Amino acid sequence: MSLFTKRPYLLALLIAVALAAWLLSGQTTDVAKPSTAVPPKAPPSLISVRVREQKAQSLTREIVLTGRTAPLRTVLLRAEIDGHVVKIGAQRGARVRKGDFIVRLATDDRALRLKEAQALVKQREFEYKAKRRLSRKGYQSQVQIAEALTLLESAKTLVKQAQIALDNTIIRAPFAGVLEQRPVEQGDYVSVGDTVAELIDENPFLIVGEVTELQRHDLKLGNTATARLVTGQTVTGKISLISTRADAATRTFNIEIEVANPKGELAAGITCEIRIPTETVYAHKVSAALLSLNDEGVLGVKAVGSDNRVVFYPAQFARATAEAIWLTGLPRRLRFITVGQGFVRAGDLVQPANEK
Repeated sequence: MSLFTKRPYLLALLIAVALAAWLLSGQTTDVAKPSTAVPPKAPPSLISVRVREQKAQSLTREIVLTGRTAPLRTVLLRAEIDGHVVKIGAQRGARVRKGDFIVRLATDDRALRLKEAQALVKQREFEYKAKRRLSRKGYQSQVQIAEALTLLESAKTLVKQAQIALDNTIIRAPFAGVLEQRPVEQGDYVSVGDTVAELIDENPFLIVGEVTELQRHDLKLGNTATARLVTGQTVTGKISLISTRADAATRTFNIEIEVANPKGELAAGITCEIRIPTETVYAHKVSAALLSLNDEGVLGVKAVGSDNRVVFYPAQFARATAEAIWLTGLPRRLRFITVGQGFVRAGDLVQPANEK
């Protein structure tokens, strides 16, 4: 039988001593403790964007609107006396010169009335001269002389009236132009005020259009404008009228551009595109695909600054076409983000790469 069997307390004492020795050895032994320091974070990777550097170009800002051609003046010729149409001087569509006769009315007894009035003038002149001679001899008073002079002037008035009535039997063109309408034919009877013909002045011609309230502010009389007709013709003229009253329904203002038409090639009512240059600005030509909205909902473009940070510029349009847009109010030289603008915001640091 062993000693620990006979005395078990000795085994317990031995175990206690061994445990105490092991605990004391942990305080004296240099044991490496795990490090609690936080390792430094790796810098975030920069977003790569593709940029295109370009320089602003000089651009003439224009007002573009739709208009139409129109004659400078259109006149309705009306009969000033009653009578039958006895002769036609010009056919519809014919070009006439100033003074050409278009319609002749019957003179009836107007020529006879003129001769009668002329004869009466001769009689009154003879009576007036005779009374003046008698007045020198004292046989006529000044009242009788005045009455004779009044009768003479009345007779001269009758001659003028008869001459005017005779002249009015011939209706002439007041200016050179095109005879657009002539609603009477030979044998028709016309009364005073009836329309006999419509005459259109061909040269100069007008281009008419409508501008908005803001556009009117940029226009001045005498500004040069160009119009391209749907027929392919292009004409240039100057603004001759800017309306001072807006249309009550559309709130737009009428403008007229006077253009030369010496050969009569323009016709009234043809649709055209009007371009009116207003000022010259510096602008960048970019694709409409570069436009985007910022957090406030403002439309603009994104570019990369000298510090490689994204800059947002609100869009100020100088011109827009189906192919491209021109933006003004930007720095003269700029690096536009062409690829990746949807993944960055203003202020972000990016890694730009130039377009190839």
